[in-house]
Amino acid sequence: MILTLTPNPALDLTYEVDTIAVFAEHRVRRVHAAPGGKGVNVARVLAQLGRRALCAGPLGGATGEEIRDLLVAADGVRQAWTPISGSSRRTVTVVAPDGATGFHEPGPALSPAECSQLKEGLRAQLSSDAAPQSSDTGPQSSDTSPQPSDDARRIAAVTLSGSLPPGLDGDQLAGLVQACREHERPVLVDTSGPALLDAARAGADVLKPNLGEALAATGEDTPLAAARALLDLGAGTVVCSLGADGMLGVHRTPAGDAAWQAVPAEAISGNPTGAGDSVVAVLAARLLMDADPLPDVLRHAVAVSASAVTCPVAGQIDVGLATRLLPTVSIEEIPCP
Repeated sequence: MILTLTPNPALDLTYEVDTIAVFAEHRVRRVHAAPGGKGVNVARVLAQLGRRALCAGPLGGATGEEIRDLLVAADGVRQAWTPISGSSRRTVTVVAPDGATGFHEPGPALSPAECSQLKEGLRAQLSSDAAPQSSDTGPQSSDTSPQPSDDARRIAAVTLSGSLPPGLDGDQLAGLVQACREHERPVLVDTSGPALLDAARAGADVLKPNLGEALAATGEDTPLAAARALLDLGAGTVVCSLGADGMLGVHRTPAGDAAWQAVPAEAISGNPTGAGDSVVAVLAARLLMDADPLPDVLRHAVAVSASAVTCPVAGQIDVGLATRLLPTVSIEEIPCP
């Protein structure tokens, strides 16, 4: 099972419209409500890929209850939330044929005690002598100790995805990464800003920034230079989303750095909101768990993320389309002088 930790889960509301205009009224054709936040989206994609996922993170209030209830219907997704006193956030994405516009609430502030409970809950899930705390409804009290489960399979890998809520900083994110390493579980981090550097210093096995996040965090001018800067800080592998230009993957070997770029045959338009989360799901399944070669993983990640763009709601993919796109994705080795 893969544990997907979402520091800032959300109720995702998606409005489909014919066109988007600033300072204008819009007639919404369809409304979708889905459990969201990057790690939740990762878990839902993992389920569609036939993998078991366990959602964790801080959850609270009426919005948190709605997120929990919506996740119950997701086959292959279990829940082990840390209860908090605040109410979880909402996001609104307005999707038109030519693109999407998003509005994201900041999320509830976590108290120092809630941050500690989050870390201890993660440690409990990773403990080798405890079964995963898995349920269809999630914990109903503040008790974060391991509970009996009907699925005693071990947590094999961890993803930490998304923005950090107020009260949870980069040092605490690094502490979550270190907890995974102490329990010898590979961990992937998808975040931005200084927290991305903190995750690299903590020794995250995989980092998955997009191009803008990688350049902004490192101050470098190219995706390759940014990826290698993150490797210098301590990351094991860096996979950088490049939008229409595909994906760059770089890892460090005893012989030096090795890099590949996977490029789709054509750009696909639609809703890109959940494309990066689908990449994280593929990386967790194929790189962290299966230890597939990085070039092969990149090809699958590009195909699956392209299929996600065609879906109206983040956390969904088109498995059939991804299968058809896979042979068309080109892969090129990039020199690392």
